[in-house]
Amino acid sequence: MNRVQLLFTIITLSLLAACGSDTHPEGTMKEVPAAQPAQTSADPMAEIRSKAIPEDDIFGRIQNSLIPLQEAYRNAEGKVPGIGKVTLYVDEHMNFLMKNVVGNDVFEVRFNLKDLQGSGEGMRLVPDTAPGEFPGLRIFTEGSKPLVKTYKNGELIDQSDHFEIFLPTRPDVERITPVMVQTIKIAKGEI
Repeated sequence: MNRVQLLFTIITLSLLAACGSDTHPEGTMKEVPAAQPAQTSADPMAEIRSKAIPEDDIFGRIQNSLIPLQEAYRNAEGKVPGIGKVTLYVDEHMNFLMKNVVGNDVFEVRFNLKDLQGSGEGMRLVPDTAPGEFPGLRIFTEGSKPLVKTYKNGELIDQSDHFEIFLPTRPDVERITPVMVQTIKIAKGEI
């Protein structure tokens, strides 16, 4: 076997090994849209049908299901320490990015929605038992793997086995919990 054939074989085997790995390819990240104000219509069913997302449009359903979380973060800006201007992104591979601009710092939390547990022991409420604490939701990764990565100004600062959401009030967290269950189940093809 000559050098070119050997090089081609090594590259081919490397690509095959990469395709079988647990990593999720990066796609084109798209911003989660803002909530649209409700409109009153003479025919409410026609309005519902016009806004319906086809069941096979998984990416569209994921984007739409994350709108309440985006709105919750917008409402939390300046009310919860560490939450600045938060923008959520998702791609067609279910990669999730939360970009949080606080002062001159940009924090990013990245993970794949398919890697999160959407029920049972995989989700826990975080109580606000002491003054200055805020309520939250902790969502663990499958197998407790450190798949949630946090970056500060582009530098990796943490890898964790869970994603945390902190909001100003307990009702805010209670509204967002079923949203996250739904989002994870859509990503996994369970609903």
